[in-house]
Amino acid sequence: MLPGPIQVVECPHCGGLEQYQTLRSGNTFGARVWSDGKQVAPMLPRPPAVVKCSRCPECYWLADAREVGEFDPWEEGAEAADPAWKNATFVEEPTEEEYDRAIAGTLAKTPERERSLRIFAWWRANEPYRDPPESAEITPQPHSDAYRRNLKSLVGMMDENEENDLLMKAELLRELGRFDAAKDVLTRVTSPSFTEVRRQFESLCDRQDTGVRELHFP
Repeated sequence: MLPGPIQVVECPHCGGLEQYQTLRSGNTFGARVWSDGKQVAPMLPRPPAVVKCSRCPECYWLADAREVGEFDPWEEGAEAADPAWKNATFVEEPTEEEYDRAIAGTLAKTPERERSLRIFAWWRANEPYRDPPESAEITPQPHSDAYRRNLKSLVGMMDENEENDLLMKAELLRELGRFDAAKDVLTRVTSPSFTEVRRQFESLCDRQDTGVRELHFP
Protein backbone atom coordinates (compact mmCIF):
# COMPACT_ATOMS: atom_id res chain seq x y z
CA MET A 1 0.00 0.00 0.00
CA LEU A 2 1.29 3.42 -0.99
CA PRO A 3 -0.59 6.43 0.43
CA GLY A 4 -1.29 9.42 -1.75
CA PRO A 5 -1.96 13.05 -0.86
CA ILE A 6 -4.60 14.22 1.60
CA GLN A 7 -7.75 15.41 -0.19
CA VAL A 8 -9.67 18.28 1.40
CA VAL A 9 -13.39 18.61 0.68
CA GLU A 10 -16.19 20.96 1.64
CA CYS A 11 -19.47 19.82 3.22
CA PRO A 12 -22.26 20.68 0.74
CA HIS A 13 -24.52 21.72 3.61
CA CYS A 14 -22.42 23.96 5.88
CA GLY A 15 -19.17 24.47 3.99
CA GLY A 16 -17.10 22.86 6.73
CA LEU A 17 -13.77 21.38 5.63
CA GLU A 18 -12.93 17.71 6.05
CA GLN A 19 -10.09 15.56 4.76
CA TYR A 20 -9.40 11.99 3.72
CA GLN A 21 -6.39 9.92 2.75
CA THR A 22 -6.00 8.96 -0.91
CA LEU A 23 -4.03 5.98 -2.24
CA ARG A 24 -1.43 5.77 -4.97
CA SER A 25 -1.64 1.99 -4.93
CA GLY A 26 -3.03 -0.85 -2.86
CA ASN A 27 -3.94 -4.53 -2.96
CA THR A 28 -6.38 -7.01 -1.48
CA PHE A 29 -3.75 -9.07 0.37
CA GLY A 30 -5.24 -10.18 3.69
CA ALA A 31 -8.76 -9.14 2.70
CA ARG A 32 -11.70 -10.64 4.58
CA VAL A 33 -15.12 -11.21 3.01
CA TRP A 34 -18.36 -11.37 4.97
CA SER A 35 -21.69 -13.00 4.28
CA ASP A 36 -23.42 -9.62 3.90
CA GLY A 37 -21.11 -8.79 0.98
CA LYS A 38 -18.74 -6.45 2.75
CA GLN A 39 -15.02 -6.81 2.10
CA VAL A 40 -12.43 -5.50 4.54
CA ALA A 41 -9.02 -5.08 2.91
CA PRO A 42 -6.38 -3.59 5.25
CA MET A 43 -4.03 -2.87 2.34
CA LEU A 44 -6.76 -1.12 0.34
CA PRO A 45 -8.45 1.29 2.76
CA ARG A 46 -11.11 3.52 1.26
CA PRO A 47 -12.95 6.54 2.65
CA PRO A 48 -16.68 6.02 3.23
CA ALA A 49 -18.95 6.73 0.27
CA VAL A 50 -21.25 8.62 2.64
CA VAL A 51 -19.88 10.97 5.28
CA LYS A 52 -21.31 12.42 8.50
CA CYS A 53 -20.22 16.05 8.69
CA SER A 54 -18.29 16.85 11.87
CA ARG A 55 -19.56 20.44 11.92
CA CYS A 56 -23.28 20.08 11.19
CA PRO A 57 -25.87 17.31 11.68
CA GLU A 58 -26.02 16.42 7.97
CA CYS A 59 -24.64 13.51 5.95
CA TYR A 60 -23.45 13.78 2.36
CA TRP A 61 -22.11 11.70 -0.50
CA LEU A 62 -18.36 12.18 -0.62
CA ALA A 63 -18.52 12.18 -4.42
CA ASP A 64 -20.82 15.24 -4.24
CA ALA A 65 -18.49 17.28 -2.04
CA ARG A 66 -16.49 20.05 -3.68
CA GLU A 67 -12.77 19.30 -3.71
CA VAL A 68 -11.07 22.30 -2.12
CA GLY A 69 -7.47 21.18 -2.52
CA GLU A 70 -4.90 18.61 -1.51
CA PHE A 71 -1.55 18.41 0.23
CA ASP A 72 1.00 15.69 0.78
CA PRO A 73 2.30 15.62 4.37
CA TRP A 74 5.25 13.45 3.29
CA GLU A 75 6.55 15.74 0.58
CA GLU A 76 8.74 18.80 0.77
CA GLY A 77 6.73 21.99 1.18
CA ALA A 78 3.85 20.40 3.07
CA GLU A 79 4.29 22.96 5.85
CA ALA A 80 3.13 25.64 3.40
CA ALA A 81 -0.31 24.04 3.01
CA ASP A 82 -3.29 26.08 4.22
CA PRO A 83 -3.60 25.56 8.02
CA ALA A 84 -7.36 25.19 7.60
CA TRP A 85 -6.73 22.22 5.34
CA LYS A 86 -4.28 20.59 7.74
CA ASN A 87 -6.60 21.11 10.71
CA ALA A 88 -9.68 19.73 8.95
CA THR A 89 -11.28 16.68 10.59
CA PHE A 90 -10.88 13.32 8.87
CA VAL A 91 -14.13 12.08 7.35
CA GLU A 92 -16.19 9.60 9.37
CA GLU A 93 -18.84 7.11 8.31
CA PRO A 94 -22.38 7.65 9.66
CA THR A 95 -23.78 5.38 12.35
CA GLU A 96 -26.66 3.03 11.58
CA GLU A 97 -29.11 5.58 13.01
CA GLU A 98 -27.57 8.39 10.95
CA TYR A 99 -27.91 6.28 7.82
CA ASP A 100 -31.58 5.73 8.68
CA ARG A 101 -32.12 9.48 8.94
CA ALA A 102 -30.27 10.02 5.67
CA ILE A 103 -32.53 7.50 3.92
CA ALA A 104 -35.59 9.29 5.25
CA GLY A 105 -34.10 12.66 4.24
CA THR A 106 -32.72 13.90 0.95
CA LEU A 107 -29.77 11.60 0.20
CA ALA A 108 -31.83 8.79 -1.37
CA LYS A 109 -32.70 10.78 -4.47
CA THR A 110 -32.55 7.80 -6.84
CA PRO A 111 -33.42 4.09 -6.43
CA GLU A 112 -29.72 3.28 -6.86
CA ARG A 113 -28.69 5.63 -4.09
CA GLU A 114 -31.43 4.42 -1.78
CA ARG A 115 -30.29 0.84 -2.30
CA SER A 116 -26.67 1.80 -1.57
CA LEU A 117 -27.64 3.70 1.58
CA ARG A 118 -29.66 0.75 2.83
CA ILE A 119 -26.76 -1.63 2.22
CA PHE A 120 -24.39 0.72 4.06
CA ALA A 121 -26.82 0.91 7.01
CA TRP A 122 -27.02 -2.91 7.06
CA TRP A 123 -23.24 -3.27 7.02
CA ARG A 124 -22.91 -0.66 9.76
CA ALA A 125 -25.36 -2.52 11.99
CA ASN A 126 -23.32 -5.70 11.52
CA GLU A 127 -20.00 -4.11 12.51
CA PRO A 128 -20.03 -5.32 16.16
CA TYR A 129 -20.14 -8.94 14.96
CA ARG A 130 -17.25 -8.94 12.48
CA ASP A 131 -14.48 -9.65 14.99
CA PRO A 132 -15.66 -12.17 17.59
CA PRO A 133 -13.27 -13.55 20.21
CA GLU A 134 -11.08 -16.39 18.97
CA SER A 135 -12.77 -18.87 21.31
CA ALA A 136 -16.32 -18.39 20.04
CA GLU A 137 -18.43 -16.40 17.64
CA ILE A 138 -20.52 -13.61 19.10
CA THR A 139 -24.20 -14.49 19.20
CA PRO A 140 -26.07 -11.63 17.53
CA GLN A 141 -28.39 -9.69 19.78
CA PRO A 142 -31.95 -8.92 18.65
CA HIS A 143 -31.82 -6.09 16.16
CA SER A 144 -34.04 -3.01 16.19
CA ASP A 145 -37.30 -2.67 14.31
CA ALA A 146 -35.57 -0.13 12.05
CA TYR A 147 -32.91 -2.71 11.17
CA ARG A 148 -35.53 -5.30 10.24
CA ARG A 149 -37.51 -2.78 8.20
CA ASN A 150 -34.34 -1.88 6.32
CA LEU A 151 -33.56 -5.51 5.49
CA LYS A 152 -37.14 -6.12 4.36
CA SER A 153 -36.92 -3.10 2.07
CA LEU A 154 -33.65 -4.39 0.63
CA VAL A 155 -35.17 -7.81 -0.08
CA GLY A 156 -37.57 -6.11 -2.48
CA MET A 157 -34.75 -4.23 -4.22
CA MET A 158 -32.81 -7.29 -5.33
CA ASP A 159 -32.74 -8.12 -9.06
CA GLU A 160 -33.54 -11.83 -9.31
CA ASN A 161 -31.96 -11.98 -12.75
CA GLU A 162 -28.55 -11.35 -11.16
CA GLU A 163 -26.92 -14.14 -9.15
CA ASN A 164 -25.04 -11.67 -6.97
CA ASP A 165 -28.38 -10.17 -6.02
CA LEU A 166 -29.84 -13.62 -5.39
CA LEU A 167 -27.01 -14.32 -2.94
CA MET A 168 -27.62 -10.99 -1.21
CA LYS A 169 -31.35 -11.68 -1.05
CA ALA A 170 -30.69 -15.09 0.51
CA GLU A 171 -28.40 -13.46 3.09
CA LEU A 172 -31.01 -10.82 3.93
CA LEU A 173 -33.64 -13.50 4.44
CA ARG A 174 -31.26 -15.57 6.56
CA GLU A 175 -30.45 -12.63 8.82
CA LEU A 176 -34.20 -12.04 9.15
CA GLY A 177 -34.56 -15.64 10.32
CA ARG A 178 -36.41 -16.80 7.19
CA PHE A 179 -34.21 -19.82 6.62
CA ASP A 180 -36.48 -21.85 4.31
CA ALA A 181 -37.06 -18.82 2.08
CA ALA A 182 -33.31 -18.17 1.99
CA LYS A 183 -32.56 -21.75 0.94
CA ASP A 184 -35.24 -21.55 -1.75
CA VAL A 185 -33.51 -18.48 -3.21
CA LEU A 186 -30.16 -20.28 -3.10
CA THR A 187 -31.50 -23.04 -5.37
CA ARG A 188 -31.54 -20.42 -8.15
CA VAL A 189 -27.82 -19.69 -7.76
CA THR A 190 -26.30 -22.13 -10.26
CA SER A 191 -23.01 -20.57 -11.36
CA PRO A 192 -20.03 -22.79 -10.45
CA SER A 193 -18.15 -19.69 -9.24
CA PHE A 194 -20.67 -19.33 -6.40
CA THR A 195 -20.73 -23.00 -5.33
CA GLU A 196 -18.64 -22.49 -2.19
CA VAL A 197 -20.52 -19.36 -1.12
CA ARG A 198 -23.85 -21.11 -1.60
CA ARG A 199 -22.64 -24.10 0.44
CA GLN A 200 -21.64 -21.85 3.34
CA PHE A 201 -24.95 -19.97 3.20
CA GLU A 202 -26.88 -23.25 3.23
CA SER A 203 -24.87 -24.44 6.23
CA LEU A 204 -25.69 -21.26 8.13
CA CYS A 205 -29.37 -21.73 7.32
CA ASP A 206 -29.24 -25.35 8.54
CA ARG A 207 -27.77 -24.10 11.82
CA GLN A 208 -30.48 -21.41 12.00
CA ASP A 209 -27.76 -18.82 12.43
CA THR A 210 -28.89 -15.23 11.82
CA GLY A 211 -25.51 -13.55 12.37
CA VAL A 212 -23.18 -12.06 9.80
CA ARG A 213 -20.28 -14.50 9.34
CA GLU A 214 -16.91 -14.41 7.67
CA LEU A 215 -16.70 -16.50 4.50
CA HIS A 216 -13.74 -18.83 4.02
CA PHE A 217 -12.39 -20.17 0.76
CA PRO A 218 -9.89 -22.93 -0.04
